[in-house]
Amino acid sequence: MKKFIFFRNDRLGDFIIITSLIKKIKDKYPRSKIIIVCSLMNKNFIQAYKIIDKIIVYDKNFSINKKLGIFFKIIKDKYYASFVVDGKSFSYLCNLFIKSRFKLGIVYRYIFCGISFYKPNRLYNLFIFNKYEKFTSKKNLRKIEHLPSKIIGLGKLLNIQLKNSDSYYYHVKNIYEQKYKQFFLSAINKKYILIHLDEKWCDIQNVKVDLFDSLLKFQKTINKIILLTSFRNNFEYYKNLRDKVIKSKVKNIQLVENQNLFMMERLIKHSTCSVSCHSGFLVQIAGANSARIIDIINKKDFFWYSSWVPKNTHHNFIFKSDYSKKKTLKYIFNNLTQNINNI
Repeated sequence: MKKFIFFRNDRLGDFIIITSLIKKIKDKYPRSKIIIVCSLMNKNFIQAYKIIDKIIVYDKNFSINKKLGIFFKIIKDKYYASFVVDGKSFSYLCNLFIKSRFKLGIVYRYIFCGISFYKPNRLYNLFIFNKYEKFTSKKNLRKIEHLPSKIIGLGKLLNIQLKNSDSYYYHVKNIYEQKYKQFFLSAINKKYILIHLDEKWCDIQNVKVDLFDSLLKFQKTINKIILLTSFRNNFEYYKNLRDKVIKSKVKNIQLVENQNLFMMERLIKHSTCSVSCHSGFLVQIAGANSARIIDIINKKDFFWYSSWVPKNTHHNFIFKSDYSKKKTLKYIFNNLTQNINNI
């Protein structure tokens, strides 16, 4: 039995990027065992995947003794291939000592005074990788370097053939499809736009004062239901918006708060389009469904966020700032309207 270990000790959306590769491995080696080293943040989501056989949870705040126990637990086994794709020091250390036929991963490139430096450094990489792909850090990125394509490239050494357009793999539990259908029939029953609200909306000009009026005008223009999703959003702009939505009793703008990840996936899949200020989970789940998505970002982050976008989505960017100058809500919603009307 072949064992494959993936180090994905980071966020939800980051894990989804590797699911098409994992699914291809399972298809090629049905009796293989897939182990994921994950974070406290993404463990519940990952362990719901049927193609994952085992998870090992690691957190930088664990005690030294617990960290050592996890380290020795990882390196005691033999693996066919290891994938270090999270850029974490602990993951690189494990890969140095791990017993694996193929050691694969992503190495980060930093530039200082025109000179490139790598994490891990080039000499270290000779000992911990059979093959690795380079990915430039956010601060130094000057062009799009598509990270999902680089991860797909790692699989070629194992004769795992993928295309950039391959959908990410997501296992849908029947119970959540049923819950979604019940919710849709009772609360929506027509096409809708999903807008996810989180901390990244805070820096938009006049968002606290003008967001509700902007949404009202937007809804009337596109003539579709708007679902406003959020999770534990306690920011002032959202509290103000929430109060106005509830008091106004407007029927075509609905609050959908604190849904679990599995229900959120269904809401994203079935939406006409999903909008966020680059919520990583939302963007990557769209990649599992070839869905339409609009990202509201700062222009200075264009290369970075473009490097993470799934190739199989209908994806558009709207800028909330032009380097030093913030855009108005009117500008943002005018652009949203144009994009929605073109669908």
